[in-house]
Amino acid sequence: MMAIMSRHGSSFRCFTPSPLVLAAALLSPLAAPPAQAQSGGTLPDTVAQALAASGLPASSLSVWVHPLDRSGPTLSYQATLPRRMASVMKLMTTGVALRTLGPAFTWSTPVALGGPLDRQGVLRGDVFIRASGDPSLDSQRLAAWLKQWREAGLREIRGDVRIDRSVFERAFFDTAAFDGQPLKPYNAAPDAWLLAHQAVSLQLRPGPARAGQARVTLTPALAGVVLDARVRLDAQAPCGDWRTDLSVDIQANRRVRVQGRYPLACGAQSWPLLWPQSAPGEHSARVWQAAWSDAGGRLRGQVLEGAWPSPPPEPWLSWSSPPLAEVVRDINKFSNNVMARQLFLTLGRPAEGAGPASLERAREFVAAQVRQATRTPGMALSLDGGPCDGAALVLDNGSGLSRTEGASAACMGHWIAAMWHDPLMPEWLASLPLAGVDGTARRMTAVVGRAHLKTGSLDDVTAVGGMVQTPSGRRLVVVAVVNDARAEVARPVMRAVLDWAGDDR
Repeated sequence: MMAIMSRHGSSFRCFTPSPLVLAAALLSPLAAPPAQAQSGGTLPDTVAQALAASGLPASSLSVWVHPLDRSGPTLSYQATLPRRMASVMKLMTTGVALRTLGPAFTWSTPVALGGPLDRQGVLRGDVFIRASGDPSLDSQRLAAWLKQWREAGLREIRGDVRIDRSVFERAFFDTAAFDGQPLKPYNAAPDAWLLAHQAVSLQLRPGPARAGQARVTLTPALAGVVLDARVRLDAQAPCGDWRTDLSVDIQANRRVRVQGRYPLACGAQSWPLLWPQSAPGEHSARVWQAAWSDAGGRLRGQVLEGAWPSPPPEPWLSWSSPPLAEVVRDINKFSNNVMARQLFLTLGRPAEGAGPASLERAREFVAAQVRQATRTPGMALSLDGGPCDGAALVLDNGSGLSRTEGASAACMGHWIAAMWHDPLMPEWLASLPLAGVDGTARRMTAVVGRAHLKTGSLDDVTAVGGMVQTPSGRRLVVVAVVNDARAEVARPVMRAVLDWAGDDR
């Protein structure tokens, strides 16, 4: 039996780092030595004042501000120190993907029939699905895909549905290992057959007043799962942290029990949860079965894991994801971590196409692309080697939610500048949240409407990176990051850096 209470844990992900990554982290820890020993410049007065007011040590901050009409930075403060960047690392994963795969790239998932399909729509045999690692196959897109199956004549499957997951290297993944929060959606593992991000969402809304109970539903639907909700409506309580008065218990027999009190003032709310896997592929199997039944289809067998037939059959149908430019927008605008991990692994496919994609290949490939791009003539500054060489760049899973993944502010700044000069800059820049307008930067109060920025946040990391435009139209690369146990108090420091960079002087 697994249970979750409503109090939130840290915004981390679980992963198992390779020996190479652990060695890199030990040789070049992403923690700063004293500021006076590593400082590469002097902070502007407004930034220094914000830092002093926060109580954070000077050694915790790195800043890189580089106007694109100059050959060097106007502000480089401890910029060559390795730092954990949290979700700002998605800028590298998405940028490399656009540069190497192209904005029109799609994940293609073919389907083959293992028997004859008669005129009544009955298949006497199995259905084979070759999973592609598509990060975008949510419940709505799955429903559209299965509608295509029905329109193509399939009504009943008198065999099994067999999923080939071999496109990604398989490894054990403990969703509770990192922070003891196995039902937090950020702890989802990448999966070649990722349906609805392995998550479910409890939808709560007020029910009829006389009943005194909240209406609770579970989406997407999961075949064989029973929802037992007994949530009392409270007409007097304000809508604060409503999760603290609720408990969710996902039992081994797949009964979901929801109990507690829900304020009427909260209206409709959603509570996303990572579905605990009792066996590999259990969530996707339940989601698929429910969606197929909802589409009017019947399945006599089971949803199982199985190899794509050999010799390879001619696909009966094939599903294509949205283009990469659209997927990248979802990743960056909303900082979707499991989608970033899926994309990172896709970049780890062998060049010859043989064998599964692996984290090791992805790390090597992305690092090589970033280092090559940031060594472009005229871009590299007075640093030993390239700005992203050695300890200045350590990759793990491509999402930034990692104990080891990070970069120096100078490395990240050079990467952002390289992407600005790339032909695909418009697609990449448009994927970033616009300060004070949308995505994860919608609540930002600095440089509102004048900056495309990726933010990053962990318990001990606060970071921001992207492009800022001054009122006169001058554009600057800005990267600022704090690594400290009290990093959550660094937001005024980030705001001071952005305000300083975005001011014409």
